[in-house]
Amino acid sequence: MSLPPTNFRPPFDITRASHLVLTARDLAKSRDFYTEVVGLKVSDETATTIHLRGVEERAHHSLTLKRTKEEPACERVGFRVFEEEDLEKAKAHFDRNGISAKFVNVPFQGRTLHASDAAGTPLEFCARMKTLPRTQTRTHEHKGAGALRLDHFQVLAPDVAAAAAFYIGLGFRVSDYYVAGERIIGAFLHRKDNPHDIVFLARSGPRFHHFGYIVPEMHHVVRALDCAGNLGFGESLEHGPGRHGHGHSYYVYLRDPDGHRLELLLPAVQIIDIDDEPMRYEVTGDNTNLWGLPPPRGWFEEASPLMGAKVTAPDRQGEPLTLEKYLFAKGPEAARPELVKKRA
Repeated sequence: MSLPPTNFRPPFDITRASHLVLTARDLAKSRDFYTEVVGLKVSDETATTIHLRGVEERAHHSLTLKRTKEEPACERVGFRVFEEEDLEKAKAHFDRNGISAKFVNVPFQGRTLHASDAAGTPLEFCARMKTLPRTQTRTHEHKGAGALRLDHFQVLAPDVAAAAAFYIGLGFRVSDYYVAGERIIGAFLHRKDNPHDIVFLARSGPRFHHFGYIVPEMHHVVRALDCAGNLGFGESLEHGPGRHGHGHSYYVYLRDPDGHRLELLLPAVQIIDIDDEPMRYEVTGDNTNLWGLPPPRGWFEEASPLMGAKVTAPDRQGEPLTLEKYLFAKGPEAARPELVKKRA
């Protein structure tokens, strides 16, 4: 199976992954995690909602947390379009293709369009958002990782090829994709000039796997982990630090107080030129990290629900190399309980 060619004349102009909305049971605890460990800035706060942004972001928010008594979930993932006119073009495109889309009012955002992608991921698009001063030079105020900006989303989907084709038709380019035989099991897609705005991995879905924030340097990752340990969030570390083999960056994965997964990563490689074509990788069952242990099984299997999305399983689901398998294969010495506890 192959992916369709990029549509270089898309029906409307999406510029980047912009923002997302998560629900949380304990807003105060989540606020502490995202401000003290991740280093986000609070833009606005009420008893039921917190808006946050990275230190170099002018847009009012890249993360919105809403209080809930239900199971925590991802309510929406958001993209920016270039102009207001693009919202009208988007609505017309979705209408032509039988995709339900409606305009809604969202605090601190301009006119906002709600729709869903081919996998069932709930989306929103806006061209305008209230702006605030960047704080990247106010380093004396920075906390934790000093996260700079939101970078990407990853979604689990039963049919990666169909999910990717939806975005390719909207002008997204593929930076990398993974195949098992002839089946596409992973795809990295982007509109801005790095490898990913949205990523799909083959699993039961749609479910929300993680979102990533860029941090300046590797010592900011270490500082985030030190802050987490000292503030009672030590067990939030799920996987890493390490370096992706095909993902172009150093990384660490954390789970917030409600179990939502967050990646902190360094700035990735640049992808702009027309001849920088997609890279195809065969999945062989080996560790895909350049260095660092494979992810634990929970990294592959656990994800946040996407609000209102119906989850289905793929026709076939592979068995990736997990941390547990890796340690078992290494034998009793590598599977010492203290090592497993340290690395899991």
